[in-house]
Amino acid sequence: MKSPREQLELLGFDGAMRAVEAEWSAPADRARARRRVEVTHEISSSPPENEDISYLHSGLCQTCLPHRRPASNRDVWKRQSGRFRLIVQPGYLDESIDLPWRAATEQSKQERTWVGIPYGPKARLILIYLQTEGVKSRVVNMGPSMSAWMRSLGFTATGGERGTIRQFKEQVLRIGRCSFSLQWTDIDPSGTETVNITDTRIVDGMSLWGFTTDGGRWSGEIELSERFHVHLKEHAVPLDQRAIAHLSNNSLGLDLYILFAYRLPQLKGNLTLRWQQLRGQLGAEGSMSSIGERIRETLPEVLAVYPDARIEVSRHGLTMKSSLPSVQKTLVRGSSLRLVV
Repeated sequence: MKSPREQLELLGFDGAMRAVEAEWSAPADRARARRRVEVTHEISSSPPENEDISYLHSGLCQTCLPHRRPASNRDVWKRQSGRFRLIVQPGYLDESIDLPWRAATEQSKQERTWVGIPYGPKARLILIYLQTEGVKSRVVNMGPSMSAWMRSLGFTATGGERGTIRQFKEQVLRIGRCSFSLQWTDIDPSGTETVNITDTRIVDGMSLWGFTTDGGRWSGEIELSERFHVHLKEHAVPLDQRAIAHLSNNSLGLDLYILFAYRLPQLKGNLTLRWQQLRGQLGAEGSMSSIGERIRETLPEVLAVYPDARIEVSRHGLTMKSSLPSVQKTLVRGSSLRLVV
């Protein structure tokens, strides 16, 4: 089965769309394949505009948040990539504050005190939004600007217990209250190993209006911590927002795209990551065989939005090869960022 990039190069856009109609019989499969061809054509034929470029800290490109809600709000999350380790610790919030989702998810008073760590695709999208806006200013608007950004990713504001409003609010609070510990080791020319530990909060303060109700109107501001803001401007990785929109409901797809966007342009040779390494690095849970199967299923969506990515899949894992950046350095304008690409 050829990738959308190969189909486009061989057949052109119209020919590639006809090939999709002939190849896929199930309507749902055919619709997904059509969308892959469309997004690959869009990304391949036109570079992102300046407003279509998002950013994420390089440390959060290497290690990822959980895909599903942790069993307990007190759980600590750990992930490791080579010599780099991420530890996320949940924060507190007085149980007297009436949050809409608390009654359904927390039973004991002690459990209610903990906010829990962020998880799922919406947590990833909020982190990207905070850091995209954060490279411009430490104070990030969570009102109309974020609502517009959500709409650009295909989300609509819906209320109720399962609505997007409640889901986004919960993840905003989890991100705002948790702390991130970034730990890594350096080895100097003499072979001496140094352990570096940075404990930080992404958010220094938050003021949110209409947050404790389930209404569609809420606003406010979040202030990034000064330390994180400075570090972000030195270690921002550019991402194509069109890719993020295509993968917006897919945690694993976002994890893989972000990992590739950070890692592939830096490679000098091939790098093979076995399933065990990927399971310990991504936000994935489950067995070794399941992570391999899930990555194989998700990879076509990721390669559709990063057509220059050179990836090979084997029985044992992924081989990554040096590739052009997802966003070219020359496209990032109007900032003093020292981009990690």
